[in-house]
Amino acid sequence: MRTHFAPFTDLEDIEQAPCGTWLGEVPELSGDWAEVDCLLCQKRKDRIIAAAADEERFIVEQMGDMAAFMRAQG
Repeated sequence: MRTHFAPFTDLEDIEQAPCGTWLGEVPELSGDWAEVDCLLCQKRKDRIIAAAADEERFIVEQMGDMAAFMRAQG
């Protein structure tokens, strides 16, 4: 079984690797590129990293918006 890249920490509900591969019952996942041997993950490495960075930016922006809203309410 191939080890796929997992840029997130919540692996409980993951059904599909970032490369698009559907995962089985006991998937092999790693946040360390040195351990990833899925050729599709390696091929799409730049896109996967960019998508993870975009998601992180969105979360931080959303948290800032929520904090501003809470300050305005208080």
